[in-house]
Amino acid sequence: MNSQNISLPPPEGGFIRCAHLRGGNTLLAQARFDLDRYDDSLGVRWNLPFPPALQQAVKKRRAEYLVSRWLAREVMGQMGIAGFLLQNHSDRSPRWPDGLQASLSHTDGAVALAATRQPRCVGVDIESVMSLRTAEETAALLMSSDEKAQLRALRLPFSLAATLLFSLKESLYKALWPQLHQPMDFHQASLLEADIAAGRAVLALNQTFSTTFAAGTRLEAEFQLEADRVLTLLTHPVAGNKKPAEQRG
Repeated sequence: MNSQNISLPPPEGGFIRCAHLRGGNTLLAQARFDLDRYDDSLGVRWNLPFPPALQQAVKKRRAEYLVSRWLAREVMGQMGIAGFLLQNHSDRSPRWPDGLQASLSHTDGAVALAATRQPRCVGVDIESVMSLRTAEETAALLMSSDEKAQLRALRLPFSLAATLLFSLKESLYKALWPQLHQPMDFHQASLLEADIAAGRAVLALNQTFSTTFAAGTRLEAEFQLEADRVLTLLTHPVAGNKKPAEQRG
């Protein structure tokens, strides 16, 4: 993910530590926050009210909601949509402005958002690196034996490699959901290639979901590895395949 980033000045309060935006055909933004500096009054001060369903949510959930809505408003502002307040469809997927494809993800202390006006499906995912125990215990659910061998060959700690695979498949699922509205499990797509130096990966569908997304379809992604986090972004051309929104509230 080599990029030229521009800083997004964080709001007052010190809760959001930093934020930046990578330009291009697909905007990619990230924000980092300090949960210890969260305060419920920030939502009012930033004009980002909490919905009733979150009034009794745990502090971490409220904090992630506030950062994600702040970041969405900032990114939409960069795209000429002022004062945007992100809401959800009835299936809990984000409700983005018409003519725009976007994806949002959050993990401990970080939020990521990708958005484009191009006819491309987009999925972004940010994950805290799982423990080695979790990686070993979930391997059968997450990966095939061939994929496990691929991960072992990457010369990464297995916990980091497994988190990368998990995040890549999450990004793929998020990218395809608005197009298909079909659930997917981890074995319905496979990792074909992963270039650690270039931060690039290729996955393939193992099942036919539609004429556009048939078995064997290759989907390209990019990724960024940190000591404690993995960020993945998958985009793929799509034309006229998006299902109508009437079933989504």
